[in-house]
Amino acid sequence: MRKAQTASGAPRLTGYIALAGLFFGLSFLTVMYIHNHFSGGKFQLPPSLFHPQSLLLVGLLLLLYFLFDGLRLYCVIRALGTKIPFSYILKLVFINIFISNVTPLATGGGFVQVYFMSRKQMTIGQATAATSLRTMLSALILFTLAPIIIWIDPNQFSMFSGHHNLLFLITVVSLGYLVLFWIILFKIRMVKLILFKVLSLLTKLRILSIKKKKRSFVRLSAELRSFSKGFRRYFKESSGWAALSVLCTMLFLLMLFSFSIALVRIMGYQISILTMLAFQVVLTFFMYFAPTPGATGVAEGGYGLLFAQVVQSQDIAALTLSWRFLTIYVGVLIGIVITFGEIFRSKRQGANEE
Repeated sequence: MRKAQTASGAPRLTGYIALAGLFFGLSFLTVMYIHNHFSGGKFQLPPSLFHPQSLLLVGLLLLLYFLFDGLRLYCVIRALGTKIPFSYILKLVFINIFISNVTPLATGGGFVQVYFMSRKQMTIGQATAATSLRTMLSALILFTLAPIIIWIDPNQFSMFSGHHNLLFLITVVSLGYLVLFWIILFKIRMVKLILFKVLSLLTKLRILSIKKKKRSFVRLSAELRSFSKGFRRYFKESSGWAALSVLCTMLFLLMLFSFSIALVRIMGYQISILTMLAFQVVLTFFMYFAPTPGATGVAEGGYGLLFAQVVQSQDIAALTLSWRFLTIYVGVLIGIVITFGEIFRSKRQGANEE
């Protein structure tokens, strides 16, 4: 009966189907805008993109991209003192790519991964710590590098020229993220106090009863302890796996940024690799704050705006579409199949248990 209840808590299919439709619709409209605005209505896919060597290169990058995405989560989970088969981790990679790219602010991927990890005997606190650490590692790298890159050469990012207030705001946001990370890591009691005050406010507003408030606080406090314990174990007791997770995160980001480098080279341009890396670090930083599903609109528009400085106008739309296809669309399409397969399997198991 318990398994049946777990299955009933599976993500709703209809909502994600609708969000996926919205995601692809917005993507199409944004690419059309880039096609008309940056490329002047000219669109062509260079034949060099379809050469066997080019296909082999991007295929290899795709494999490494998905592999390191899985390895960074796998190493974090091992550092937390638990183990999940790597084949299942790879499923979680595609589930996360799909869900996080069809939900606003990429909020859904982590929650769904927690649900699926809880089916592998991980507690909610452990699973939340794992997904949080996985996200925080990449965010810490990007939130540290982005302000430095912009301050070093703001003229390279024309939208910041003469807007020092915006530069200061970016720096403050980055520092705020680092402070938040420190609070979660070292001040878990402060988090519990905030949680208690929120629940008390809900009780005063008669949204929660006193009984439910106490029960919720006890349950959430237990998960916070598990969450905090996982963080402490990651940093103090499993230094080898923790170091590997950092390395895999760096390699994952490198693979992510390598798609643009490969595509630009395939299209015949000789642009500084450091320039392309700087563009993508800053763009990925801003994608964290995009309210649209999968940062649609912000991602394509920002990418086109940045690379329009170094690539001819007739190639911008093709470059942007190819970059987005490799880094997002492939993973989303695979993720749709895997997510729906896992949800149907979960519901079928629940029905059998009944």
